[in-house]
Amino acid sequence: MGVSDVPRRGAGQGRRFPDARMLEVRVAAVRDVTPGMRELVLTGPALAVLRGRPGAHLPLEVPDGDGAPRLRTYSVWTHSPSRATLALRIALHRPGGPGSRWAGSAVMGDRTRVGVPRNRITLEPRARYHVFIGEETGAVPLLAMLAALPAEAAVCGVLETAGPDGEFSAPHGPHRLPWVHRGRASPVGSRVLLAAVRRLQLPPEPGIAYVAGEAATCRAVVRHLCGERAWPRYAVKTQVHWAAGRTGIL
Repeated sequence: MGVSDVPRRGAGQGRRFPDARMLEVRVAAVRDVTPGMRELVLTGPALAVLRGRPGAHLPLEVPDGDGAPRLRTYSVWTHSPSRATLALRIALHRPGGPGSRWAGSAVMGDRTRVGVPRNRITLEPRARYHVFIGEETGAVPLLAMLAALPAEAAVCGVLETAGPDGEFSAPHGPHRLPWVHRGRASPVGSRVLLAAVRRLQLPPEPGIAYVAGEAATCRAVVRHLCGERAWPRYAVKTQVHWAAGRTGIL
């Protein structure tokens, strides 16, 4: 879900957008979605005019151990301009960096700032069909995108998590995706998810695939779709959230 808990090279005290592009918000609600994921609902007047497309991510200021603000990037789960609210779903890493620690301890009333939403992958409304593939970190933007599709859209795909208690559904809408469980297997270059993708019964003509999550797994899925199934590369949209040794590179 785009959890940037490792500062990028040259980040110093953490990247910052110009103050004019950072929006004041406060935490309106907190709940645990799964044992390893927490949802934080943010509110503030600026969120009523903020605009973003499904699957977007945005920078969030979190305090570091020395009290200085750091920027971390998270995927948007839901956004309601009419209510001036925005929900993030954040993976809780143990041990974690500043973002994970902040999410794990945040309470109602806490104040922070967010930046402008951006997208690396977006829905293709004219696609013959849509294929969503990812593990739990990628599932946040993927399911937000899934919820934005009309009921008549042709949809398939598969998501992966460690076990049944890690599953969650799209925020709304009729579409559902199956989950597979890797158990104690590594999520890096996941063979479990790749095997599930190979089992997908896809039409002979390519659609549009949205692949998000761990870097090596994303690469393996791209090789499968573009190599074994001969899809054109432009039909496979990828968004890498993390890689081995780095908990966030979105």
